[in-house]
Amino acid sequence: MKKSKVMLFGAMALTAGLALAACGSSQSSNADKTYSYIFVNNPDTLDYITSTRDSTSSITTNLIDGLLENDQYGNLIPSMAESWTVSKDGLTYTYKIRQGAKWYTSEGEEYADVTAHDFVTGLKYAADKKAENLYLVQDSIKGLADYVEGKSSDFGTVGVKAVDDYTLQYTLNQPETYWNSKTTASILSPVNEAFLKSQGDDFGSVTPSSILSNGPYLFKSFTSKSLIEFDKNPNYWDKDNVKIEKVKLSFFDGSDQDSIARGFLDGNYTDGRIFQQVQSLLNSRRGMRTRLPTHRKTQLLSIIFST
Repeated sequence: MKKSKVMLFGAMALTAGLALAACGSSQSSNADKTYSYIFVNNPDTLDYITSTRDSTSSITTNLIDGLLENDQYGNLIPSMAESWTVSKDGLTYTYKIRQGAKWYTSEGEEYADVTAHDFVTGLKYAADKKAENLYLVQDSIKGLADYVEGKSSDFGTVGVKAVDDYTLQYTLNQPETYWNSKTTASILSPVNEAFLKSQGDDFGSVTPSSILSNGPYLFKSFTSKSLIEFDKNPNYWDKDNVKIEKVKLSFFDGSDQDSIARGFLDGNYTDGRIFQQVQSLLNSRRGMRTRLPTHRKTQLLSIIFST
């Protein structure tokens, strides 16, 4: 089942001084199924393989599907991998890639099938570019450390291979009972080789056309310190479980903290994070109840709206 990945924006886009404000509001189920909220930092790259920045991942998480993902309870569930097996010695993981999953451009045009080769390409690209989170897998995958450190120049010696178009295999240095959890990390995400070559150094630049999507949303537009927009991918393999049709994120520079509460109460934002000093504003609105906080360090209010 596809989760509401877009809700990650509410957590990732905010500074530490803000607290969860709303749930259960009628405003959060708009007729047009648009999720409207804020972002606070411009992304400086969309290269989801090499970057670990929140400003990148809060966007690309909604565009890219990896092998597995976590459900709302934290359990690992299939995504691009429909099933997997583990060898008796715990060293070889074999994944069956979902047939029929596609890569799409930001305009929604079908580009290519998602295949096992894309995951091999992704890891090679990560190693060649010395990705920021390469450490997560460098000592796990057989031969990868030697390739990264220059002891081997042949990526074919690294323990990842496409057995066929829809069978992917990793060979580890030692058993890791938590290996599957690593497949949710961006370092093991897929990249289409032909597209990567066509983009060259422009791959992952901050324009919608610089990356492909195999996930639930298409990246439609970005205006610096103004607006980010996504549209639901109507051809996504799990489209029936994607309930939000459109995402609109407006830039928030932090100068007017009350504006988030006002925006939520006026129906401009689907979500809201608010400071304690806006309580007078909230008390002036009808149909709300307040829950006193719990985080004494920041002295925040958590507000539940029932309008």
